[in-house]
Amino acid sequence: MRDRLRIVLILALFVVASWAWADGDREDWQQPDRVVADLGLYPGVTVADVGCGYGYFVFRLAPAVGEAGRVLAVDIDREAIGQVKERAKQERLSNVEALVSDPTDTKLASASLDAALVCNVLHEAPADQRGPLVQDIARALKPGACLYLLDWRQSHDVTQDPYEKLIPREDLLKLATDAGLTLDAEYHYLKYQVFLRLRKPVLP
Repeated sequence: MRDRLRIVLILALFVVASWAWADGDREDWQQPDRVVADLGLYPGVTVADVGCGYGYFVFRLAPAVGEAGRVLAVDIDREAIGQVKERAKQERLSNVEALVSDPTDTKLASASLDAALVCNVLHEAPADQRGPLVQDIARALKPGACLYLLDWRQSHDVTQDPYEKLIPREDLLKLATDAGLTLDAEYHYLKYQVFLRLRKPVLP
């Protein structure tokens, strides 16, 4: 009985620690304000947050693009999109538009984006859907526009997901280059994440 109680307590402590790592400390390790600043947004541009979830970045992007800009919040989760819509309505954010997507179809118009953000999404997608999804995002970028790709670094320091589920940096980069994007910059200040800036070429 005592051993069983000890196991239960250990598991409970592990769960609490995982919650803190994932949510309570996210401001520290995600550095969202610095990330948004590095997107180089300005009033009037259109940016998509693909796999936006419940809007962690959406409502930080909205002030950056101003009232004349647009933030397209895209996710396959209808409940999450519903909550983003409700919050945008409550906060009277006319520059936020929430869209329900398909796994490999963002529903975004071709050559419509000045930038796209994809944060901690690709490792959740089945391997055979990752390439088509990145290709669809690339299709939606204007020539010269950038995809900002953040995903968990393949490291045992990342405890949010099993190590085997994490995508090596080289594989993330290959997904982008196979979609016709080129590595334009890489940021190294995030503790747990790879952060790549990938540019769509300007055609002559």
